[in-house]
Amino acid sequence: MSAPEHEVADPAQHGFPTRAPTSGIGRVAELISGVMFALVFVIFNYKIVTRYFGHDEAVWADEVSVILFIWIIFWANSFLVRDKEQITFDLAYRPLPDRWKRVFAILRLLLIGGIFLWALHGSLDYILFLWRERTPVLNLRLDFVYSCFGLFMIAVVARAGWGIYRLIGAKWRGYI
Repeated sequence: MSAPEHEVADPAQHGFPTRAPTSGIGRVAELISGVMFALVFVIFNYKIVTRYFGHDEAVWADEVSVILFIWIIFWANSFLVRDKEQITFDLAYRPLPDRWKRVFAILRLLLIGGIFLWALHGSLDYILFLWRERTPVLNLRLDFVYSCFGLFMIAVVARAGWGIYRLIGAKWRGYI
């Protein structure tokens, strides 16, 4: 007698987000993000081993972990996390008719995209200014460390513009 086969349920039926197959660029972004997570894991474990078994401090490990965390957060939000996956307060938005959802979605994108566009020049200028400063342990230039924030800001502006373009188009119902 063979063991019963287990049915694999569709994740979307249980409220789990499903993703469409990503493009080549999306796969590269996911790979880079995964490598950064793996590096954090390896460095964290290395630090534990050297501290408790080697009785040595790997001070560089803290700095690299923090830099990787900064990059993971801004990288993922720039290239991987879709707008619908962001945390939102949509209690007042959800019950509205589709036309009003469209209006509010356009207003939200105009507001967020506009704020980020307004702050983009100053933020990029400050990031470029940081070439003078360096990290305390590894002596890395801070403009390289925080360049991920510039990428994030550009991505937010571009995604807001693209979202407005889609919401103004004929097939806008698929994007609310």
